[in-house]
Amino acid sequence: MIILALEASTTSAKTMLFDTATQDVQVLTRRFETQGSNAVRDGDSVFTQLMALGREAAAGHDIDAIALSSTWHGLTLRRPDLSAVTPVYEWPYTGAQGAAALYRRDAEFKDWYYRRTGCMVNAIYPSFKLRHLKDQGVDLKGTIALDQGSLNFARLTGRVQTSHALASGSGLLSTDAPEWDAEVLKVLGIDDVALPELVDGLTTAPLTPDAAAHLGVRAGIPVTIPGPDGGLNQVGEDARGDGDMTFSMGTSGALRYSVPEPSFSPSLSTWTYRSPVGWLSGAATSGCGNCVDWARDLLFGHSTDFSEIEPQLSADRKSLPLFMPFLFGERSPGWQDQRQGGLLELRPEHTRIDMYQGVLTGIVSSLYHCFLVLQEINGIPERIMLSGGVTSSPFWLQMTVDMFGQPMRVSSLQHASAVGAVKMALMANGESPDQPALQDTEPRIVHPNPERTAELRVEFERYLAAYEQTRA
Repeated sequence: MIILALEASTTSAKTMLFDTATQDVQVLTRRFETQGSNAVRDGDSVFTQLMALGREAAAGHDIDAIALSSTWHGLTLRRPDLSAVTPVYEWPYTGAQGAAALYRRDAEFKDWYYRRTGCMVNAIYPSFKLRHLKDQGVDLKGTIALDQGSLNFARLTGRVQTSHALASGSGLLSTDAPEWDAEVLKVLGIDDVALPELVDGLTTAPLTPDAAAHLGVRAGIPVTIPGPDGGLNQVGEDARGDGDMTFSMGTSGALRYSVPEPSFSPSLSTWTYRSPVGWLSGAATSGCGNCVDWARDLLFGHSTDFSEIEPQLSADRKSLPLFMPFLFGERSPGWQDQRQGGLLELRPEHTRIDMYQGVLTGIVSSLYHCFLVLQEINGIPERIMLSGGVTSSPFWLQMTVDMFGQPMRVSSLQHASAVGAVKMALMANGESPDQPALQDTEPRIVHPNPERTAELRVEFERYLAAYEQTRA
């Protein structure tokens, strides 16, 4: 069986071609061409660019099935014929801050909403984006609320459906049962919008002739319902056991524990979503690799390769500027979507490499802050599996491990979420997901340096003091 996985991530289109007979894996990646930022995108353009890359990947192969992956928290309003009413508002979109702030003032509502949905009162969630759009005069009646993943599935199959896992990041799915929460919709005043049919993660639908022509493959082959890249990361890494934690440092940062049931934080600091194969207790930051890109572009220029900066980084650099990584607002642990970030405690002697290294340290401090909150409710993880752009920087990777003071597995697998999508498609089509080429047989274990851990914990306390002082 040959499976073609199509992934629409925050910044890029990605394909993975996997052949069960030969165990061959081929990956293509291309950044989306968008007007403006990745926070607001033309969903049809994203679909077209993903199909174009998929066509390249499929050329010369007899594709048997298609797998899909996308991101949590997106929203686009569509008419019944799937024509656009709005663009796709992705997770970095902050336009709903005002709407979320009004509800966040009500402590009783915050707790009620969190317990019902596993989500926070925050602008990233489609629930508050819908409220914001309605406040702006958009008529929700006669529209369907989708995200990029469910839009892709609808355009490939003609079916308006979404998976429980993808829906759990909307702020509209019940934690008690895999169904839309009618009471939440009513209280938010957005119950006039239509929502896609909910299905499990192994649901498939046949590829339409029109979509098959776009991809250059046979019509009628099964397309598996999309899953969220964060949840599919758990599947790709086989992190399904209680106490397994995946740790992604990509455009954003995320830490996810596999748990047997919904897990709630007394301080309302973490989220609890459904993965394609169970439950997750997690924390996420809006600032990670995107902050590194910002620092590189600002301090060194966009044309500078990260490999040119890496040799200048050093643990011997002391008294660095303090970076608060909230350029894109805050998710965990404080969920202040209006929080702002930047460099603090700058002095004349600080160089651009000092500032850049300060950015790396601030990002890791923020993620460690999230880890401490997660650890309070879930305990010390049995295994931590680290992935993302951080693995391309030996210095930043070791800094991360040292700050956490925990050994971490650095997977030899590339593109874990796409691997997870392929595994879901295998299971949906009656095949075993335990394929040799999709297993991480020899993970690299990175161990912390105790002396460096002690130094970085001092930096963390400095970060924590600034975090409290800048709390809104």
